[in-house]
Amino acid sequence: MKRIFETIKDGIAEAIFPSNIYCICCGSLIDRSRPYALCDLCVKKFHWITGRTCEKCGKALPDTYRGRLCYDCMRIDHAFEKGFSCLTYGLHEREVLLDLKYNGKGYYGAKFGDILYDRMACETIEPDVIIPVPISTARMKKRGYNQSALMASRLSKRWGVPIDEAVLIRRKDTRLLRSLNPADRRLALADAFAINAKGTASGKQAIDERLKGKTVLLVDDIFTTGATVDTCSKVLLDAGAAKVYVLTLASGGNRRPDTDN
Repeated sequence: MKRIFETIKDGIAEAIFPSNIYCICCGSLIDRSRPYALCDLCVKKFHWITGRTCEKCGKALPDTYRGRLCYDCMRIDHAFEKGFSCLTYGLHEREVLLDLKYNGKGYYGAKFGDILYDRMACETIEPDVIIPVPISTARMKKRGYNQSALMASRLSKRWGVPIDEAVLIRRKDTRLLRSLNPADRRLALADAFAINAKGTASGKQAIDERLKGKTVLLVDDIFTTGATVDTCSKVLLDAGAAKVYVLTLASGGNRRPDTDN
């Protein structure tokens, strides 16, 4: 009943305040049929992942690359089962994701959620629950929303898979990770995430009935080395999840180890 009500509400809102009149990136007038509310020029600016990908994390691989795994996945034993991504993180992707996260453009979330949905349409996994990577309470108060939750919520509505935004929490802020090398990123994220034990019988992080035996789809905005989603995946698996898959809007390139900062 709740889902039916939300569908009706979204339909009324779209009829009164149509979202596909202007390109969400550049503001150009567009036809309402344009996918993701993007004009033709902005669609071409994105680095869509359409070819070979790393069999573990889902990063794009060049046609000339001989391996099945990207350089990072050959060095790192990831906790998640498999990753999927939609875009390679370039200058345009960086610009729109910074707008989403820091410049109040939360309305990007629904359109990017549509991109996530179309990415998963060709996959055979059947998750029991969608869980967005949480942000800290301080960042939520400052930003007003969790960008990953906005995308995950749209994906949930389109796919019909329930979303749980409460089970996984971020219990401490971390410094910005983009300036850190892979090893330091993982150290910075130690104990950053936990299961929200509020309302459970034991009040402790143990086998959780909300996760026990379930296949989880973990949603985040960017995948670089995988430190964040690995940390989250370990917490979810320790709490009883059977498998964790990862879906991100964008992922970094296939960097050689000697290019790490």
